[in-house]
Amino acid sequence: MRKTNLEAKIDELLAYHNHCFGEAASERWLELCSSLSKYQAPSRNFGIHRERKWELVSALQKAVRRADKTTALQLISGIASMPEEYSYFRRRMCVIVAEDVGPADDMLVKFVIACATVLSPGELGTENHRLLCFFVEQMCDLPIRSRIYCSFETVSIAVDKATLPSLGPEDEAVLEGIACHKESVKAGRTPLREWQKQQNWRTAGLLKCLGLRLPLASRIDTRPLPASRTIFDLPNYCYDQYTRIGLTVLHRLVQGVRGAEAIRDFFQRNRVKQAHQVLGEALFTVEGGREQCELIYPALRSLEQRIFAHQFGLPLEDWLRLCDLTLAALEHGIIDKVREEMLRRQYGQENLQLVCQ
Repeated sequence: MRKTNLEAKIDELLAYHNHCFGEAASERWLELCSSLSKYQAPSRNFGIHRERKWELVSALQKAVRRADKTTALQLISGIASMPEEYSYFRRRMCVIVAEDVGPADDMLVKFVIACATVLSPGELGTENHRLLCFFVEQMCDLPIRSRIYCSFETVSIAVDKATLPSLGPEDEAVLEGIACHKESVKAGRTPLREWQKQQNWRTAGLLKCLGLRLPLASRIDTRPLPASRTIFDLPNYCYDQYTRIGLTVLHRLVQGVRGAEAIRDFFQRNRVKQAHQVLGEALFTVEGGREQCELIYPALRSLEQRIFAHQFGLPLEDWLRLCDLTLAALEHGIIDKVREEMLRRQYGQENLQLVCQ
C-alpha cells in the first residue's frame, strides 16, 4: 500500500532527534513517531464559519488545558471546515504545546516543533487534520500539564522592565534559576541549544525555557475547574479578552452588570488604567488559564500573582479580591449571561445568515 505524505516523513522524524539534538532518540520520541505512523483521526463532525477563527483557536487551547479531548477533537473538525487556515492552526499548535504542556512533557514539545519543520501544511493537505488530531490527543492524554514556561516568561519580562514587587528569598531563587538558564541557552553551543535558539520564534519565545528546572518544591494543582457550557456552538471559556466578544463583555462588567455590581464598585474604588484589561487578566486567572492536573512551583505562582498586582498598581490583597469577585460572577452564571447577550447580537439568526452569505 502506498504511503501517505505524512507516513512518508516518519523516517525523517525518526532521524530528527539525532540530527538536531546530537543524541540517540529517546523511547518517548520513538513512541511518538510510531504512534503517529499508525494514528487514525476521528471523523469530522463539526463545522464553523471562518469569521470565528479566533474564538475557535481560543476554545481549542483551553480545551487542551482542561484535558477535554472530546471537545478538542470536535474543535479540530471545525478547523477542517476552513482548510485555508491549516497553516495558522499548525503554527498555533507550536505555541499551545509550549504554553500548556511545557515541562510536563519536554519531548512532546520538541516533537511538535520538529513536525513543524519537517511537515509543511501545504504538503500535507487534508492530512493536516490527522496531524492536528494526533497532537491534541497526545496533549490531552498526559496525566499532567503545565504553564510553568508562561510563568517564567512573565517573570523575565518583569525583570527586563524593572517592574518587580518586593522580593523574598524564594523569589530570589526563582530569579537566579531563570537567569542561569537564560545564560546557558544564550551561550550554549550544543546542537540542542542551537536548535532552541533557531526555533524559538515558533513558540512565541517560550522554547528558550525548555529544560528549565528550579531547585524549589513543585506540586500538582488538582483543584476542580469552573464548569463549562456551550454558548453559540463553542465553550463559554473561549470568550475571553483575546476575542472581540470577550472584550465587549469585560467592558460591560466594568460599567456594571446586575448581579455583579461588586466588580463595578471595585473599579470605582480602585482607579486603574485599562480596567477591562485588568478584569480580563482576573478572568483568565480563574477560568481560561486553569489546567487540569497542573504542575506548578508554588513560589513561582506566588511571584507571578504579585507581579500582576504590582503592574496593575494594586495591593496583592485587592488583586486577589478581584479574582474572587470574578470567579463568583462566573459561578453564578452572570458572566455567561452577558456573553450570551453579546453573542446573540453578533451571531443571532439574522446576523448569522448575513455572515454565512
